[in-house]
Amino acid sequence: MKNTIPILVCLISTAFAWRGTADPATEAAKASEVFEKHFTAVGGRAAIEKIESIVVKGKGQEGQSSFDFELSLKRPGLVRLIARTARGIEISQGRDSRARCWRKTPEGVLEMKDKDAGELMNLALAFHLPAQLALSRLMEGTVCEEDRDGERSVLAVGTKNGAGPFPRFLFDKATGVMVRVGEVMMDDYKQVEYVRMPFLVRPGPQALLRVERIVLNEKLGDDLFDRPAGEAAKPLAEGKSIEPGYCTLLSAPGKLEIVRQPRPVDFQRGRYSQLPRYNPDSGGHWQVDVRGADLSQLDLSDRLADLLHADFDSVTRWPEKLPAGFDPQRVMELGKDPGLNVRKLHARGITGKGVAVGVIDQTLLVDHVEYRDRLRLYEEIHSLAGAPAQMHGPAVASIAVGKTVGVASESDLYYIAETHGVFQPGKDFDWDFTWLAKSIHRLLDVNASLPAGRKIRVISISVGWSPNQKGYAEAMAAVERARKENVFVVSTAIEACYQLAFHGLGRDTMADPNDFSSFKPGSWWAAMFWGGQQRFAPGKRLLVPMDARTTASPTGIDHYVHYDSGGWSWSVPWIAGLYALACQIDPAITPERFWAEALHTGKTIRIRKDSLELEFGTIVDPVALMERIEAAKKG
Repeated sequence: MKNTIPILVCLISTAFAWRGTADPATEAAKASEVFEKHFTAVGGRAAIEKIESIVVKGKGQEGQSSFDFELSLKRPGLVRLIARTARGIEISQGRDSRARCWRKTPEGVLEMKDKDAGELMNLALAFHLPAQLALSRLMEGTVCEEDRDGERSVLAVGTKNGAGPFPRFLFDKATGVMVRVGEVMMDDYKQVEYVRMPFLVRPGPQALLRVERIVLNEKLGDDLFDRPAGEAAKPLAEGKSIEPGYCTLLSAPGKLEIVRQPRPVDFQRGRYSQLPRYNPDSGGHWQVDVRGADLSQLDLSDRLADLLHADFDSVTRWPEKLPAGFDPQRVMELGKDPGLNVRKLHARGITGKGVAVGVIDQTLLVDHVEYRDRLRLYEEIHSLAGAPAQMHGPAVASIAVGKTVGVASESDLYYIAETHGVFQPGKDFDWDFTWLAKSIHRLLDVNASLPAGRKIRVISISVGWSPNQKGYAEAMAAVERARKENVFVVSTAIEACYQLAFHGLGRDTMADPNDFSSFKPGSWWAAMFWGGQQRFAPGKRLLVPMDARTTASPTGIDHYVHYDSGGWSWSVPWIAGLYALACQIDPAITPERFWAEALHTGKTIRIRKDSLELEFGTIVDPVALMERIEAAKKG
């Protein structure tokens, strides 16, 4: 395999340069028919032959990072791809006239690895119709077979295991158009002058390119593609980061301010040609992730089992053909309910009013309708400079204090956006909890200036830290200060900090969130529970809602997103909100007494899977808990 990529690059560059017409007599008949149907569908050979250069512009996303991109292609085999992030960081890569595949970052210029060069050429092939035309001739005798790509019936040219110098090409059996080159998926073909080209491309599982404009035959000089001059890149192992954009923004002295208004993030993913499938044995998140997706052209009438595990948002476009038993709006509304009869407490005026909640998390969409009227402080400490709103921040804030989603629906919110470490491209995240400790101290300092009836009583932090991580001692010291100042720090390190334990509950999407019998082990630990690895006696661990939640979305100030599978990240702010309710009833409550009473008043149920029936608890009972705290206060 080591020499495969250089051979591939060489052959593809030959394909880019080739200008003749294929001789049908020399082609493998079946493979030639498959390619020919594709060429006819996108405009025909004569139209394709007119193309000398292609410039593709649009927006991309990889994980939580968004960027603008520009891909330039020119015969013979010249490629340049530029990506610019919102923070002004530019990364480019390409192949020049001397057949050098290069990559440039703020660290310098380096030669691309074979694997990366191959991926770049596959991406180029997704758009370059003349190269596809030429390469079809070079693939004489290549294996051609029927196959499936998810739900789609396809015709495949090339071998599944990737052996040989060529990538595997997949063509939609019905329309004939090419839908995959190697790992690069193409979709949403649109007319560009006299040909049709893809406007939605997925270079990898976490990456998405949405094309906004394609220009054909723009005059491009060869020097545009040359390997840039400059210092050779230093190895990342030396510890330098190409992501320097962290900043701290605090309120002016003597003031509490919203220091910045991060813009909404754009999660739109374009038109989907198929719906992902849910694997109940996986336990993984995001299996049917259709946030920002356009599903309007699909027939999903027989996909109930998958849709009941979908992650979707207000931007998702649904088709007319949906299965009975799946109503996206109903799912959204059920997920907004904090569950376990918390809204009965709200109806009695137990809303957290007069109690403030602190949250330390990612960048927040400060104007979201769920919490904007009660957001008293938004600051950033070692946060990504200029970053848009991120998915985690609006979710945890709304679970804690959202007016419809939250547990403490009338509590004030004091929020700090913080990054507990440094992103190192090409390396693991470099954890550093000293920044988290600084954020805790900042909230405590702010709290000292607040009036007695408006104090921060709980801080929600959806992360944990361990002794082998940088900043552990500082984080533990900050939590200890909070304890002394009567502030409960709820985090996933709660066992180490307070010797208290919790776990997150699962719930079927359409099940009543206020019925205790609707709950079960959370999606990510259910297999371990039923397998006997994660079972615990009632009264030892507090079980709180986690899965099937609808939260504030980072995509718009009135947008929402439904998450099928949660994680402790969603349980932590739920607990923080519940503690705020307890503080409203009894300002003298402590974390230890709150937890003891929650275990005492909680419920145990019996759950069944196949022939196995087990006791399951202790599930927190908010109504019984608040009644007990209220009774104890009255004496």
